[in-house]
Amino acid sequence: MKAIQTYEQSFSVQQSECDFRNEMMAAAFLRRAQQAAIDHCNMVGLDETLYQKTNTVFLMAKSGIQLRRPVLAGQTLTVKTIPFAAKRAVYNRLAFFYDENKTEVAVYDSRWILVDLLTKRILRTPPQEFAFPFEKEVFYELDLSVSKLDCKTVSDLKAGYSLCDCNHHINNTKYADIATDLLDCDLMMTHRIEKMTFLYHNEIRFGEEFCAKQGNEQGKHYFLFEKNGKRCTEAEVVLTKIDNT
Repeated sequence: MKAIQTYEQSFSVQQSECDFRNEMMAAAFLRRAQQAAIDHCNMVGLDETLYQKTNTVFLMAKSGIQLRRPVLAGQTLTVKTIPFAAKRAVYNRLAFFYDENKTEVAVYDSRWILVDLLTKRILRTPPQEFAFPFEKEVFYELDLSVSKLDCKTVSDLKAGYSLCDCNHHINNTKYADIATDLLDCDLMMTHRIEKMTFLYHNEIRFGEEFCAKQGNEQGKHYFLFEKNGKRCTEAEVVLTKIDNT
């Protein structure tokens, strides 16, 4: 494996990644961070071939995105992704987004566990084949806690074609799209997303039906996605009022 501890790539923000204000959506940041991590892993040989050889898979446990300032379509951003060695079986991976002036516009934090597919157990020590150049000490973390609020069912949904990925379940980034689509439209006209946090418990597979529950309190918007009464994913959205001055 190539000893590349961090990985950077630059990209132009596409119109399709932006909202009605022409600002890059939170979900678009998540997908860019995901792709940068995949490209990094492929570059150093941590790919599907290795997972099959070792009967392992990385599963995301939680993630969060903090948006520092708005980014418009056409801007050029650089994303820098950094993986860290496991601490108590949890792997951190950070992604920092910078604009053309090297100003940080967003930071993404994700936590992963490595699972043995044969025993279904979390591995505290990776297989010998995982000679990945992890950073040793985590130097930054987002608060990935979620305020669990009383909530009620607001929508019955289905894990359709556009939501699912090659693992045949809803892609983790798609929960950002689902949650923001459930926010009140009038509210979103006067507010923008400041932070989103996600806790992943159980997958929702392609074609399965699930429900979305929502609760709101003091500017925080809590979402619970359930399948047959089973908790699958929790999300929290924090909004900030737009200062038109």
